[in-house]
Order: sequence, then structure tokens, then C-alpha cells
Amino acid sequence: MELVNKLDYKNIISLKSISDKNIKLEKILKKKFKFKNFYSDYKKIINDKEIDVVLILTSMKEHSVIAKEALQNKKHVLVEKPMATNMQDLKELYQIAKKSKTYLIAAPFVILSPTFQAIHQELNKNTIGKISLARARYGWSGPDWGEWYYNTGGGPLFDLGVYNITTLTGLLGPVKNITAKSSVSKPFRKINNKTIKVKTDDNFQIILEFQNKCLAVVTTGFTMQQYSSPAVELYGSDGTIQMLGDDWEPKAYEVWDNKRSSWELYKTPYANWPWASGLTHLIDCIINKKKPMINLDHAYHVNEIMIKIYESSKMKKQISVNSSFKSLKFNKKIKIKKSHLDHDRNHDDI
Repeated sequence: MELVNKLDYKNIISLKSISDKNIKLEKILKKKFKFKNFYSDYKKIINDKEIDVVLILTSMKEHSVIAKEALQNKKHVLVEKPMATNMQDLKELYQIAKKSKTYLIAAPFVILSPTFQAIHQELNKNTIGKISLARARYGWSGPDWGEWYYNTGGGPLFDLGVYNITTLTGLLGPVKNITAKSSVSKPFRKINNKTIKVKTDDNFQIILEFQNKCLAVVTTGFTMQQYSSPAVELYGSDGTIQMLGDDWEPKAYEVWDNKRSSWELYKTPYANWPWASGLTHLIDCIINKKKPMINLDHAYHVNEIMIKIYESSKMKKQISVNSSFKSLKFNKKIKIKKSHLDHDRNHDDI
């Protein structure tokens, strides 16, 4: 967990204190960062009145507890995904954040991506007509560090699938129902040269039914060695839009138009958009007293969906989602560049 102290308009931010249970990290971190204090007890940082912003990067099960305490101590908070691993903690954190005068920013930050916003613009222009189907995926073979990734409250859904669900809901709106299947693909993993038993599902196939009647499938897991297909595909009545690269690191997007009968490639001038830009956005909002674009209602909805996915898989039935959120809006128009027109390219060439 990293924290920054009183905002300095000249230097923007400075790192005052870091907390971690592993005290051996202090020497390692001192080689990379300049900071004043290192604590094994995060509460010393939470109670520091000079600190304005708390960045929570702990294992997943601790996120909600620390975030609640930080908000109650009048800190601005950026919390890594997920905000919470169960509905009770999620509801409590949400209620505290809604009443707080400080900001709670929840990862991931895919909606800040210029490529995401450009696709959002295309949908608002009705470029591909009514969207009926969508597909998203993100996964890899899994980390060989951090045993908590494979314990209850960890897993690829909270770590990876959250990007896809945030992207799809950001583009298509709230989800109504969920049907999911999950499993433990590898019962044992070698973590830090130690063999451990996997205690949470590492393999997911998910169907989302949106309020607008669109259906989407999300594939995620610590079971995917490699892939080259687009991260996200949206299938409309008049064409298709696909995001190239993963949605946490999109490179461009392509549009198929039925009238042209061709693909067109579009690039934004921000190809190196940083996936960790949520912190920069939070600081900008604090300094300029702006409302964050990272919508708390949207983040809550995404988090509920993930919790309900586990429920759907366990109970082997469709589960309803109770929360909702208003459609995302962006004030700034994203500039895009048409790169080429290709009549002959096959879908498999991507």
C-alpha cells in the first residue's frame, strides 16, 4: 500500500509513507522510491492527518477494510480491484463512499483509455446499429508469486475478468442477469518454488444479459497461454467494432461497415496510454475540484456482477443483478485517425 502526503502544487505529489507486513520490502523499495516512513501497520498511515491520498495495493481480501478506514479518516482513496470480495463488505464500502466528502476511485481504469472513449463515441453515433452480441476475453497462465491469488477471495475473475466486465458495461450499460461456469483447471500450482493447493476457481466462461437485451460472453482464467484475437468485439445490425490488444492496453480499433463491405482501422494519438492512469486522474480531480470520471455506481455494479458470477457457477443457475448505473458520459471528443481501408482481410488475420 502506498500513500501520498499533502498535495504540493509545485511537485504535484510526494510519497510520504509505505506500509507492508513484509518489513524486508523496505530496503528494496528505498532503491526505487523516495519516502519518509515504512510501517508494518497500515493504521499508522490511515491515522496520519498530513496524508491526503491512500493507494491500496494489498491482496484482494484486505481492500474493503482498508478503504473503509481510509474514507472514514477523510482520505481520498484509490483501491485496486476488486473493491470487495463479498456483498456485505461491498455494500458497506459503497455507503461510506457515497456519504464521504473525499473520492473513492476503484480500479480498473479502462474507461479513461482514449481507445475505449473513441469506441464509446462510435456507439453513440450508431456506427454499427443495434448491438445484439458481444465478446470479451483476458487471461494468462497465472502468477507464480503471491499465494493469495489462488486462495478464496483471489482468482482470475477479480484480477483479470474485471477489465472485460468494466469495458462491456461501460459500452453497453447495466447487466440484468448472469449465467456462469467456472472450475479449478490446475488443482496445484508452484508459487515461489513451493507447491500449493488451489482453493479458488481459475477458469471462467460467463454469459451476461444486459438490460438492453444484448448478450455477451466473457472468457477469463489463469489458463490461457497465449492468444491473438481482439480483446473485445461488438456485433451490431450494421457492422462490427473490435478493440485490438487487451482492453487494459488497447492499441487501436477496427470497424466493419456492411455498406462499405470492408474493415477500417482507427488509431488514437494516445497509443501509449498508461493503464495506471487512475492515480493521475484522481490527483487532477482533487487539485481542480472535478468529479472523477471513474463512476462509483458503475464500479459497484461491476463488483456485484463478479460476486454474482461465483454465485451463479456454484448454484448452477441464472442469477439476477440488483444494481444499475447511468450511462457514462465524456465531455471531450477523442480524435481518431483512419489508418487504412482493407476489403480483403479475413477476420482470422487479426
